[in-house]
Amino acid sequence: MIDFNKIYTFMTIVKERSFSKASTTLGLSQPAVTLQIKKLEEALQTTLLVRRKNGIVLTKEGDRFYKLCMKFEGAMFRFKEEAHRIKDEKFKISVATNLLIAHAILPFMLDKICDVINSDLDVKIADTNNDLVSSLIDKRCDIIMTQERLYNEQLIFKKLFEYDIILVSNMVANQKITPAKLGEFNFITDRTKSFLKGYFEQFGVNYEELRTIYRLDGAVATKYAMLNNKAKEYVAFLPRFLIRQAIADGLLFPIDIEGVKIIRPVFIAGLRENEHILDKVSKISIDL
Repeated sequence: MIDFNKIYTFMTIVKERSFSKASTTLGLSQPAVTLQIKKLEEALQTTLLVRRKNGIVLTKEGDRFYKLCMKFEGAMFRFKEEAHRIKDEKFKISVATNLLIAHAILPFMLDKICDVINSDLDVKIADTNNDLVSSLIDKRCDIIMTQERLYNEQLIFKKLFEYDIILVSNMVANQKITPAKLGEFNFITDRTKSFLKGYFEQFGVNYEELRTIYRLDGAVATKYAMLNNKAKEYVAFLPRFLIRQAIADGLLFPIDIEGVKIIRPVFIAGLRENEHILDKVSKISIDL
């Protein structure tokens, strides 16, 4: 395969009319220059240069090849310069995550992430955890953010922070209940179902059997459904940080469930080659 270094060496020899002068110009030993021309001639399957006591002589094929090189000289060396700068250029880091994190958590972190990794961000939404993992394995993104510690030997996971999930009512204040009373409420639920199902098993409560009136796509949609539907009392499990202002404004009302404190972690993950990015992002503090 013909590479730019061999072409550049060939053109320098022709311009200097000497192997020894070319080696000085290129900062290479004469044997290295000679080897590059040998490899170039092997690739082209022809002789390009003939050495003489007073310099070099281009063969017929060498003359044609030199003229061809001259046509593309500017483009070749611009390409070489740009290629060498690739590793130093600032690229966007691609982050894949789910709807809740993208809509309700990442907005608090964008500047901090950009600062610590010295890069712009491109945020992508994935529908499932499998989609998140696939996007990493296929290198369609650099890191992912997820609430699940997914076990995959190709990935490195680091815990980022935790947030709490609380039960709220859209109408009734100051309620205190036991887990067994959850079956008496009208629920609006979202995709936290599998997480909450596992949590409430310890209390003997089957989360899937609770009376669900509406099932929505995510926590953000659930929040707005709770705020805008008042025909009857609805309850929902929502991240506290997402509804803190609505609680302060008296629009939603926390329900105290005896013995229940739901904490959910957020992880970042990536391939081993991006561990340096994970280390930087994992040190970010966020107050939710």
